[in-house]
Amino acid sequence: MPHSYTYDALVLKAYDVGEADRFLVLLTRERGRISARARAVRKMKSRLGGSLLPYQYITVGLVEGSAGMIVTSAQCKSETQMSSTNAFLFTEQGIEILLSLLHEEEPLPEIFDLTLAFLNKCQTQESDPVLPFIIKLLALMGLSPAGDSEEEKLCIQKCLEGSWSISTQSANLKLKRLCSTIITDQTSKEFKVAKIASQMR
Repeated sequence: MPHSYTYDALVLKAYDVGEADRFLVLLTRERGRISARARAVRKMKSRLGGSLLPYQYITVGLVEGSAGMIVTSAQCKSETQMSSTNAFLFTEQGIEILLSLLHEEEPLPEIFDLTLAFLNKCQTQESDPVLPFIIKLLALMGLSPAGDSEEEKLCIQKCLEGSWSISTQSANLKLKRLCSTIITDQTSKEFKVAKIASQMR
């Protein structure tokens, strides 16, 4: 018999599949990263389609069967609206890195809360919140960058205490390189969105 669940979730990715379905990558507080299929949500009469878009914060109902998770309901808790191209690029870059580091169905409530805060910062903050997000994320995963200079260590400490900005350009560049090395060691991936973002500035 299929099991049903209700979770608070962040839609990290959404892919159109088939004639009207959508495949979702969700981050839930209770089960971490999970994948689910939403059937017929791209049809005009669907009430779910508007909630199942990237970066939305939703309450989602799921049924787990032999074919995996199927979405049965979805309701927006807060709507994500990108205020600028930079806000969109910040979001894309941060979520791409998050997805590369997360494993399926590993409960990570602190990372859920951090990601929700990051999505909110991308909408409201003019400065780049991606590096502070990465520093906080790596720390929660036990991969915290150490920093070589006192300036770098101070910036890392401030991020971990709640700051969403890096105080100096020199520390910003050095910490980006340091975090990039850690991420590459963990994932062996290059991040295309990061390259696009750097070219636009």
